[in-house]
Amino acid sequence: MKTREELEAMTVKKLRRYVIDTGNSFPYLGETKKAEIIDKLMKIRAEREDTKPASPPKEEP
Repeated sequence: MKTREELEAMTVKKLRRYVIDTGNSFPYLGETKKAEIIDKLMKIRAEREDTKPASPPKEEP
């Protein structure tokens, strides 16, 4: 997923297309403002990072 800076550099139209293309569509996307779209994407990103399985710590012999 893109960084916040990359998302902010996009136009609203491109941002909406990015949301749809990445499968992160949500209700009222067409009526949502750019800042709100970016905030929702950041929340989705944080949730995904939290649910990723943590790699087990390496044990040294």
